[in-house]
Amino acid sequence: MAEVIVDRKLPLQASEEHNEYLHHDAFRPVDKEITATDLSSIGDIPKDIDGVYIRNGHNPVYQPKSGRYHWFDGDGMVHATTFADGKATFRNRMVMTTGLAAEMEAGRGLYPGLRDGFEAEEGLKNSSGTDVVLHNGEFKTLFSRCGQPYRLAADDFRTLGPDDFKGSWERGISAHSKVDERTGELIFFNYSFNSEPFMEYGVIDKDNRVSSVTAIDLPGPRLPHDSWVTENYTVLHDLPLYWDSALLALGKKKLKFDRDLASRFGVIPRHGSGGDIRWFECEPTYMLHTVNAWEDGDEIVAFGFKQLTPIPKIPRETPSARVQNYFLSFQFNQPRLTEYRFNLRTGKASERIVDEQCLEMPNINARYLGIRNRYAYNTMAAEIPYFLMSGIQKFDLQNRREVDRYELPKGKYMGQPVFSPRVGAKDEDDGYLISYVSEANHAEIYIWQAQTLGDGPIARIPLPQRIPGGSHAYWGNGSDIREAQMRQTANSH
Repeated sequence: MAEVIVDRKLPLQASEEHNEYLHHDAFRPVDKEITATDLSSIGDIPKDIDGVYIRNGHNPVYQPKSGRYHWFDGDGMVHATTFADGKATFRNRMVMTTGLAAEMEAGRGLYPGLRDGFEAEEGLKNSSGTDVVLHNGEFKTLFSRCGQPYRLAADDFRTLGPDDFKGSWERGISAHSKVDERTGELIFFNYSFNSEPFMEYGVIDKDNRVSSVTAIDLPGPRLPHDSWVTENYTVLHDLPLYWDSALLALGKKKLKFDRDLASRFGVIPRHGSGGDIRWFECEPTYMLHTVNAWEDGDEIVAFGFKQLTPIPKIPRETPSARVQNYFLSFQFNQPRLTEYRFNLRTGKASERIVDEQCLEMPNINARYLGIRNRYAYNTMAAEIPYFLMSGIQKFDLQNRREVDRYELPKGKYMGQPVFSPRVGAKDEDDGYLISYVSEANHAEIYIWQAQTLGDGPIARIPLPQRIPGGSHAYWGNGSDIREAQMRQTANSH
């Protein structure tokens, strides 16, 4: 039987009437950090799973100063499960950012929220609750507005502090920074809509120091969210969804999607300078998340989810607390899996939608990031206005078709799954898919064999605490963690 230790109680104070992100069973915050060891399972946990499944998300503790809460205001909380020798240990931990520590000391909220206009931009708290990656033997939590990442210990997920990359970069990095597991590099961009440069791009080496960084010339402030990487290039996004520049000059913020502007994708050598970038124009869209990209002769082939309706139509009578639901719902944004090709010889670009289903939150075998791969694991958007998903699709990128799927029973929801390679795996899909699955006040970990996804989970692990809907997840290979820690120990001597 599992042993559960309550490590800390949290003084939850955030509240707002009609705000489903605070009150809906699928999202309302949890009030304690726990450690649960020797978890029981329905079906055996495979002994060849070795590593950490970690998911980040927003768990608000204090109220923003205005009293109006946006989901992205919620403080970062990771839910992490360590697998070894057929056993699983679960921990959830707040990301102890500088802002959250100050609020805990004061006993109240000290920061504005994203719904507070320019006041938020001047003093927004870096919640570090959007994404999480493994780099240099540590997990790093990331913020959607390009804040400094926070370092977490890989064993117990305690916060080690903000990451300035050994003093080489003290500014923020993008939420969807990419880790090339073959080289150990962390590839990032950041952006600003207050001052130039509006974008910067860089690479952190395997020892956690900046190896290159450069400014990227943009025609104005933008709101990029993701990018692509290949073995030798990075593809940056300049998309026609941005803050209205005329209103910005008046001190106001309003999102604008300009269908008269092309989507631009900038191809830059991984360690190149801003002057090396080549821009390719495609149909206007917005894209939250990419799948993968690789080099194919003169071309770069890239897959991502273009949105058909980046700014959805919002009914006039919608309460202000619910407006955000339309922007944070794939059912309204209508993402479609799309193949892009950028020809480095001719300078021409092409695109085509390869799946008409409403899918998003993809994952791949991370060992194949930036090189030709076959399988993407996309999640099915649930029929309610949240970032909740109702199942997994296995998609063959080479043949442009769905090859398998698993749909959750009605009433159950999941977030982004991760692919865990089987120890000793030779094939790309020889491994497992892992995800937290929730139903009302109950949560489980589902484990599927990736090669037989449609057969259903081979193991389910009930958890002693529910898990609110969150953002992005990552698989940290145990061998990568141990190798990085050994290298750090050797370097310290």
